[in-house]
Amino acid sequence: MMSPATKIERHDFEFPADTAVLSEIGEIVKKYCIHASISDDDQSCVILAVDEACTNAIKHGLRSNKDKTFHLLIESKPGKILIEIRESGKPFNPTNISNPDLNAGLEERPIGGLGVFLIYELMDRVEYSLTEDGVKVLKMLKGKID
Repeated sequence: MMSPATKIERHDFEFPADTAVLSEIGEIVKKYCIHASISDDDQSCVILAVDEACTNAIKHGLRSNKDKTFHLLIESKPGKILIEIRESGKPFNPTNISNPDLNAGLEERPIGGLGVFLIYELMDRVEYSLTEDGVKVLKMLKGKID
């Protein structure tokens, strides 16, 4: 029999393409991080990465069209949290973005790309895919890699 401490928590949420939902998403992610016994420092990393990814989905993919939605799937178990974001907005592949030059002055840096860089830096594993029907899927993992 599985003890409550090893129980896998999994939930799928649907949100409108509205940045007003970001604080609610942060609270949800924190709850699942706590369930997974993720350290406070790593919780901050996960929350920031999810915030960046959701902001990108809302603003760039779905163009802040509140009639459109995106899905957030969270799965947690002790030592591990997996977050998946799905949306079918404007096509975009984050793996095509080169890393920003962090040594360049702010005025010399192109606009954009820092959020994607942060997501990859903050999480232990990041995967991007596109389904056959055009849904963009971003998977982010923090914790033990199976």
